Amino acid sequence: MPPLPAAAQLDLPVAPAAPAGTTVPGPPAADPSTPIGQALATGAAVESAPLAEETASWYEIPWRWVTRGWKNHAELGLDGSSGNSRTLALQTGLEMKRKTERYTLAIDFDYRKATNRGLTTEDNGRLNLDYDRLFQDSKWSAFGKFGAEWDQFKAFDSRLNLNSGLGYHFIRTDDAMFATRFGAGASKEIGAPDDAWKPEAVFGAEGEYQLNRYNKMKAKVDYFPAWEDFSDYRVVSDVAWEILLDDTDNLSLKLALTDRYDSTPQGAKPNDVYYSLLLLVKF
Repeated sequence: MPPLPAAAQLDLPVAPAAPAGTTVPGPPAADPSTPIGQALATGAAVESAPLAEETASWYEIPWRWVTRGWKNHAELGLDGSSGNSRTLALQTGLEMKRKTERYTLAIDFDYRKATNRGLTTEDNGRLNLDYDRLFQDSKWSAFGKFGAEWDQFKAFDSRLNLNSGLGYHFIRTDDAMFATRFGAGASKEIGAPDDAWKPEAVFGAEGEYQLNRYNKMKAKVDYFPAWEDFSDYRVVSDVAWEILLDDTDNLSLKLALTDRYDSTPQGAKPNDVYYSLLLLVKF
């Protein structure tokens, strides 16, 4: 396109540049009572609405951080027991586990309750917190363990135990794990005739193996003998088989067997065996 003749070119006025060191005033601020449309038409500055400004929240929704690096599932199902009580019961639980290159943190909660013609025949629960800190470039680790259990049909209201010590990982991969541990601690039976803290040792082993995408096996045993008399001891063992039910990895079936043995049951049976069939929902 040929250039326009000089007569046809627009001669627009150019504002002179401000001298150095001076500040060019901006548009005047609008009166808060002035409508926004009128303020924009006159070139006045309009402040942002309070809700339009970005604000930083001081809290974080727990559901978001719980799923970061954690493997969690809730469980629900019908199961049975034999020992101090024979009954079909409802069991609920929650397992949370975080595994990194430096440590493993596991939280396990189980609760069982059963009624028969309006009468409670079984009411017990347990909570376990396990922390395993790995040493750099070593199969050795240090662990800390806290346990709490309560049972309406035992000679005590609740039992607490605190333990710590060393562990050794024979296998630690994404598909398999096997570790042993030994240490010391103490336990206390609240509401029992003898409710003093009792020093005790702890020896344990734990393993799990992912057979394939749909099947996983887990086993765990802990032996708690009293330091003063090794014939006074407790043994807690768990075996579980998890079966994946769908391809979304969110729904599984769990077959579990738990045995709690106490050499000093104080008039009750020493063994409590719990077997269960549970539905697991992972999140």
